[in-house]
Amino acid sequence: MTDNADARPLPTEVTGVFLHPAAFERLLDGLRAGIAGLAAAEPFERLTIPPVIARRTIERAGYVAAFPQLLGTVHGFRGTPKEWAALAPLATDGGAWHARQEIGDLVLLPAACYPVYATLAGRELAEPLRFAVEAACFRQELTSETGRLRSFRMAELVTAGDEGHCLAWRGHWLDRVADWLTGLSLKPSIEVADDPFFGSTAKFYQAAQRAQQLKYELRVELADGLVQAVASANIHKDHFGLAFDFTSGGAPGNTACTAFGLERIALALLHTHGPFPDRWPPAIRTALAGETR
Repeated sequence: MTDNADARPLPTEVTGVFLHPAAFERLLDGLRAGIAGLAAAEPFERLTIPPVIARRTIERAGYVAAFPQLLGTVHGFRGTPKEWAALAPLATDGGAWHARQEIGDLVLLPAACYPVYATLAGRELAEPLRFAVEAACFRQELTSETGRLRSFRMAELVTAGDEGHCLAWRGHWLDRVADWLTGLSLKPSIEVADDPFFGSTAKFYQAAQRAQQLKYELRVELADGLVQAVASANIHKDHFGLAFDFTSGGAPGNTACTAFGLERIALALLHTHGPFPDRWPPAIRTALAGETR
């Protein structure tokens, strides 16, 4: 990378989707190295997660019922060549060429951790399990707000075990991530939060989530006056244990996760330190394992 390597993403024709120059991708590599360094002391199993997930899995996990407004589905044409011949002319002029598209057995992945829970289905966990995952995710958030992306990369550390383990693990990682972000000069605040539940019961679920302190967000400034969550530390209790029928000590298994929004952290760094990572303070580049050099 040279001093002239501007790391700022480039907009596309659609809201919430950006092109990333090489300097931005190197910055994300530095974040990945930093997260891997944080996780080095625990026996995380690394999994490569595809950008799609079985529709049945996401239904079983409860995502469709809770967040239908965010989910992106995968559709395809299943007609005959003769049927397509009538639609093909519409494909060049913005017509309804997609009128015969049907939903398939896949949806776009909304969070990196969901495939992990399906791998535990029907198991008794003799000891806590830990997974490190990253995926390209999609959420249908139609806003031009900086950092509010529809296509984004999420890294997650996930654990499954009994309730006591998951509570202690979440607390440990909440502090650990806050310290890491502070080391990057991002000045995080830790706040009790809720998810964007949808429908008539949304306020009830959000209030319950806050009352039980199931979700903490680490929030930093991404633009002047704009503060967003760049990471979170979450307890799911036995939600996924019940949904996927896995147990720990004979009781429904509990889970917890720590999630990192890679693009949002990178945008916060660019806002704080400038668009040219090679010019950042040496201490920041060291904290990113030297990958931005």
